[in-house]
Amino acid sequence: MSRGPIRSKPTVSVVLPVFNGEASIGRAARSVLGQTISDLELIVVDDGSTDRTNEVVSGYSEPRLEFIRLEKNSGPAAARNAGVSRARGEYIAFLDSDDEWLPAKLERQLELIVASPAAIGISTTGFRIHRVATNRFQDIIPDSDADWYRQQLTMCALGPGSTLTVKREVFSQVGTFDVALRRFEDWDWMIRCLAVREIVICPSVLAILHVDRRPCVRIVQQSAEHFLEKHAQRSETTFGRGAARRLRASVELEIARAMIANGRYLSSLPRAARAGLYSPARVSLLLCELLKRTWYGDIAWALPGKLRHTRVADRGTAEPL
Repeated sequence: MSRGPIRSKPTVSVVLPVFNGEASIGRAARSVLGQTISDLELIVVDDGSTDRTNEVVSGYSEPRLEFIRLEKNSGPAAARNAGVSRARGEYIAFLDSDDEWLPAKLERQLELIVASPAAIGISTTGFRIHRVATNRFQDIIPDSDADWYRQQLTMCALGPGSTLTVKREVFSQVGTFDVALRRFEDWDWMIRCLAVREIVICPSVLAILHVDRRPCVRIVQQSAEHFLEKHAQRSETTFGRGAARRLRASVELEIARAMIANGRYLSSLPRAARAGLYSPARVSLLLCELLKRTWYGDIAWALPGKLRHTRVADRGTAEPL
C-alpha cells in the first residue's frame, strides 16, 4: 500500500525505513523536509509497524512525501529495497527512523559528490552519537584519506544507515540490500560497493544518531553467521589472514555488545574470549566499553580505525556550519 502524488523527478530521493517508530518518525521526517535543498522526495517505508507510525506519517500534508506500508515486518534491508525501487531521484539518501539530519546535510554532500570524479558517486558524513540513556553526545568524523574498503573488511565505522548518499546508477552496479541480513545489511552493502567504487567523506557532523533501542540477540547472531559467510574469505583473500581475523573479532564483539545491551553479561564473555583469540586489540575495545558503561550507565560506542572522536557535553545539535 502506498500514497503520494506523481511529481516530476526530484534531485534526491530520501528512503526512510521505520518499524514501530511512532515516537521518532516525526523528528526524522521533519529533518528531511527541512533540508536546505527542497528538490527532494521523502519515501517513508513502514516495515509492518504495529504502533501508531501509520497515523503519525498520515498526519503530514506534504506533497514531497510518499508513504509505503509493507504488509508484514521483513527487516530493514527489505524496507530499504522497497524505497529504492520507488525512488525517482538522481541521488538516493538513507535515514534511519531513530535519527535526524542537520539542515545542510544533503546540500553539503551533493556539492562534494558533484565536485568529485564521476567514478565515486557515493558519500558519507561525520555524525553525532546521542546516547539516550545518559543524554551524552560524541562526534565521530571518518578520515577522508583512509582506505575504506580495507576498513570495512575489518569493521564498520561509517554509520551508513543515516549518512549515506549514493548516485542512483550505483545500485545497478552493486545491487540492493541483502534481505537475509536483518542486521549488518548496510555494512554488507558498503563492502560490496567499495569493492567497485570509491567514497568521498564530508568531514562535518551532519547527522545525529540517537542510540536507544536494544538489538535482538538472536537476530544479531543469525545475521553475523550469514555476514561472515559472505565476507570472511573476501577479507582474507584481499588483505590477508590478519584482516579476516579482525573482521571475525569485530563481528563477535557486535554479538557481545548486543548481549550486554540486553543484560546478558555472562553470555557475552565467551564471545569476548573468542574475539580475543582472533584479535586482542579488538577485545580491548570491549573492555573499554564495559568500563564506560560502569562510569556512564550505558554502553559507549567506541569505534576503532580511522576516526576522530570528540566528546560533546550534553548538546543535541552540531556547531553551526
